[in-house]
Amino acid sequence: MAAPLRVIQWATGSIGTHAIPAILEDPDLELVGVWVHSEAKDGRDAGEIIGIGPIGVTATRDIDALLALDADLVLYAPLLANVPEICRLLEAGLNVITPAGWSYLKDGPEKERIEAACTQGGVSFHGSGIHPGFAGDRLPVILSGLSRKVERVRVIEICNMSVMSESPEMVMDQLGFGLPADEARENPPPLLDVMSTIFFQSMDMVAASLGFEIERYEKRFEFATCPHDVEITAGTIPAGHVAGQHYEYLGYVDDEIVVEFQTYWRMTPDLEPNWPYDEILEYRVEIDGEPPLQLSFGPVTDGTSTEFGLLATTMNCVNAIAAICAAEPGMKTTLDLPPISAQGRFVRPSAR
Repeated sequence: MAAPLRVIQWATGSIGTHAIPAILEDPDLELVGVWVHSEAKDGRDAGEIIGIGPIGVTATRDIDALLALDADLVLYAPLLANVPEICRLLEAGLNVITPAGWSYLKDGPEKERIEAACTQGGVSFHGSGIHPGFAGDRLPVILSGLSRKVERVRVIEICNMSVMSESPEMVMDQLGFGLPADEARENPPPLLDVMSTIFFQSMDMVAASLGFEIERYEKRFEFATCPHDVEITAGTIPAGHVAGQHYEYLGYVDDEIVVEFQTYWRMTPDLEPNWPYDEILEYRVEIDGEPPLQLSFGPVTDGTSTEFGLLATTMNCVNAIAAICAAEPGMKTTLDLPPISAQGRFVRPSAR
């Protein structure tokens, strides 16, 4: 029987909180290290940090100490990811999976740098998640297998984010909820550029799977305000401030939109202006062509939690660990990998 794959969890935020238990319960994986950003978490038991009790793994800010653990892979999920840090891990011989983007890269300096790091370390790198990583990557490719002709691919994310368990730093500072609307329009949230980059990568992968290249990209954004104060897990959004966000990411060939990603995020049902989508969480993939197709999915839930999205994002990463560790060195996209499934995670209903 093969030894368990040795895994380091990078950060203990919303993804790390789900990843650590998932790694611990898998007999084919072993959690050997946990990186943390804050000094307050340094030296503490990682299980206590995420609220599951002691697990015997001490969290650290010391990257050199983690590199000395002879691990197989890092599940890299910091608040703000960066290529130099990723390349340092790859060059040290650690496979890396991240939900922070890089699901697909066209040829260019960034891809060359990551590929060189993979070659030096003899390891692989994979960008995963639910969107990007699944809804806007794998599903359009699979659904297109039913098509005779494809004219346009459209992916829509609809999310009530009011109870999401993200930090105030993510929700308010990075995503821009709670800002005055005029300020948000004049100075878009920091993560808008990051999201544009990662969604354009997914759009490029969809195009590559269909045999063409996107020639031009466009992003559009719209902010909606709340008519009253809104209490969310990350804090309070004052009346008249940003409580809804709508983004469009468009890919063109000539002057025609051929790939389109849209997001509708809301913190309350009451928005000005309002949008026609009020689902708790839903992803839709639509293909205009012959035949026209639509596929949607979301959680079976009572609407009290959005942990579905965070858990699904995490598990698409965790469930890919074995495939990435077995892959040849280099960047690996959904197009390069075998189907990722919940191998070994079947539980009989009576055993729940």
